[in-house]
Amino acid sequence: MAIFDFLVLSLCITFCKVDATSKILSNEQNHFTASYSTMRQVDNNFDCVDIYKQPALQHPLLKNHKIQLYPTFAKNSMRRRPSYDGECPAGKVPIYKRTKRHQIVTDSSSKLPIEDFRHYARSTGHYHTVSLDTTQNKIFYGGYTEISAYNLSLAQGQYSISSIWVESGPPNELNSIHAGIGFRPDIYGDSQLRLTTLWTAFGSGNPGCSDSICAGFVQVTQDKSYVLGAVISPTSRVGASDKYIIEFKIQRDQSTGNWWLIINEKIQVGYWPKELFTHLSTGASKVRFGGETHASPNLLSPPMGSGRLPTDGYQYSALFGRLQHIDSDSDRIDVIPEYMKSYNDAKKDCYDLKFYEHLGDLYRRAFLYGGPGGQCDN
Repeated sequence: MAIFDFLVLSLCITFCKVDATSKILSNEQNHFTASYSTMRQVDNNFDCVDIYKQPALQHPLLKNHKIQLYPTFAKNSMRRRPSYDGECPAGKVPIYKRTKRHQIVTDSSSKLPIEDFRHYARSTGHYHTVSLDTTQNKIFYGGYTEISAYNLSLAQGQYSISSIWVESGPPNELNSIHAGIGFRPDIYGDSQLRLTTLWTAFGSGNPGCSDSICAGFVQVTQDKSYVLGAVISPTSRVGASDKYIIEFKIQRDQSTGNWWLIINEKIQVGYWPKELFTHLSTGASKVRFGGETHASPNLLSPPMGSGRLPTDGYQYSALFGRLQHIDSDSDRIDVIPEYMKSYNDAKKDCYDLKFYEHLGDLYRRAFLYGGPGGQCDN
């Protein structure tokens, strides 16, 4: 089983119930401490593929693409790490093994079950989003957040993901990149929590792609613990004061225009090449944080986050912490509360979100979110 390096944040909370009307939790009520735990295991669900023959390069728009091995904004960071049994050999990258139904898709007219959430899933079942969105009229060059990890039980025909995403363009030409954690029985055939992504680029003719099921995302890491589709463990326990957290950053390389996925600050997983996008080619008009679910027409909407509502309090609800956007100087900037707006298209007893301007010095700008699902259509 592929296991991520996790940041374990131990929070000793005097009041585990969060006031639904409060936007600030003071340090007098909440004492935040941190501890770290590193665990690593590897499963056998990945093939080591020549980096220059990886499926991403089958995309017709990447015919002449030159692979970028490192982001220029991280040029002074350590690029070589000690190798271990969970890494592919030099010059190769781990790619999730595909069954017969997991074929690489390069035909831009192909219809995938993972097309853009707002335009496709809404018309083929029950789709819901709970998110906190930027409202500033400016260009963003990425975003950063910390997402708590919980196990849920989902059925075929359902998915539930929690992610940060950047987007730009009008609805009929939307460019969007999502990165986070989630459950995708439709792709992997199980209900394990995994690293998952989604990108859409209607302007380029590609309706959408999740993980490495179709061509596009260029992977550069050799580490099997940090690849698209990798299983996440350990996870947080509902009711416990400790949360297992994963850090996600999506950042545009200002020199190349490629959008990089960075996990836990040090793992440069790979990138979405600029050639895939039209409106995202120069930056994003919006950064969003939140959860998304989908269910086939004959199924109930699945749980989101921890499966508990934010009114149940910190120890029970899932969390997005340290909400930040990235500026043109590659600096991470805390989101500004007055320029954030919550979005929820579901009944509040299914899913909800509660934003806090200051959830302690570790989490700072943060929100609790999620819920049990069910009959969620308004």
